[in-house]
Amino acid sequence: MRLKLKVVCYWLRFFFTKKLRNREEIAAFQAKKLQNFAKQVLSKSRFYRPYFSGKKFMWDSIPMMNKTTFMANFDEINTQGITKEAALKVALEAENSRDFHSEIQGITIGLSTGTSGKRGIFLVSEDERAMWVALVMQNVIKPKFLQKQKVAFFLRANSNLYSAVESALFKFSYFDIFKPINILLDTLNHYQPGILAGPPSVLVDICLAQKSKKITIYPQQIISFAEVLHENDKQLIENTFQLKITEVYQCTEGFLGSTCQYGTMHLHENVIQFEKEWIDNERFYPIVTDFSRHSQPIVKYRMDDILQIKTSPCACGSALLAIEKIIGRDDDVLIFQGKKVYPDLISRKIAQCTDAFYKYEIIQTADNQLTIGIECDSNHLENLCADFQKTLDALFKNYEIFDVQYIFNHNIAYIAGNKTRKIKRLIHEN
Repeated sequence: MRLKLKVVCYWLRFFFTKKLRNREEIAAFQAKKLQNFAKQVLSKSRFYRPYFSGKKFMWDSIPMMNKTTFMANFDEINTQGITKEAALKVALEAENSRDFHSEIQGITIGLSTGTSGKRGIFLVSEDERAMWVALVMQNVIKPKFLQKQKVAFFLRANSNLYSAVESALFKFSYFDIFKPINILLDTLNHYQPGILAGPPSVLVDICLAQKSKKITIYPQQIISFAEVLHENDKQLIENTFQLKITEVYQCTEGFLGSTCQYGTMHLHENVIQFEKEWIDNERFYPIVTDFSRHSQPIVKYRMDDILQIKTSPCACGSALLAIEKIIGRDDDVLIFQGKKVYPDLISRKIAQCTDAFYKYEIIQTADNQLTIGIECDSNHLENLCADFQKTLDALFKNYEIFDVQYIFNHNIAYIAGNKTRKIKRLIHEN
């Protein structure tokens, strides 16, 4: 009951907070929040306490973080006195038992592997859980006060954070994606959700089952998260259910963004500051400081995601930073002879060429080699291999990249529960 009361309080706070009307107001709002955040939160962190000069916090002196340095300093960064060893032990026990009510001293412990496959641990207090739910209700799943909505959540790991959505307004059901897909589909068909939420790779499987009439469900909202939503997958999902998909930008580092009613991704600058490490005039790596979290401060955390900024105003009128697309991770970019080819361009060219496949995966496995897995009907494989090679050769020619070698497989190397990356680089530049 206490958690639900906190959710209501946070929801009302967000609802009645003055709308940030322009970039100047956002900058002023964030400056004030960051000042309070340093005073109230960073002063309690053993890692950040030395960066105070008197009462002033030396923002320009603090180091940039990434996943490796963050986990290396886990014990000193968090404000709860929780060690990485203790948190990891609890998180791994939850993973093995599949019982995700894992806490230490009332703090929810979660384990994330993300798309990188490297372990990350996140800590969430009850207050932070309530705030997260309120943000989700404000931005993603809007409550219908005279109707209880059934939510089907497809996840690799459940958490007290996610199950906190359960309320008088929402019935939450967790679908463990480590289970065989046929079992999950049967359960989903029986459950008949109003809201369907999951990674794009899982949503595609559900769409294929719906189209083949293995299941018949009628969701009123579909939410994509955890993986990059490629355009051809988006079109398949939206066409199958005749719904505009809601995309959520959520990761271990925070609830970073969500799409508005016009389908534009807006970053949540009312709780997070986003600095930019520019790649070119449109693409950047986000550097995030989440001033809403106090258990495990996220400060100047440089992410590997590549975002493309939206240059034209969004029709919704929001002043929050608009993103044209989440291009992918840094190691989703293919590199040949020092020349970069971005994954969104590759997926778009393939979508323009053919849609005779179910799924595909493109992996750069050597300096001049791609291994391509294609799930499709057997009688389409030969033509698809030729189409893929012709399309990619034409694209690479524009970059003066020649003689790329292709290895084709009639399957995808899929590991249950892992996040799917359609295009990735498994080698590094010398």
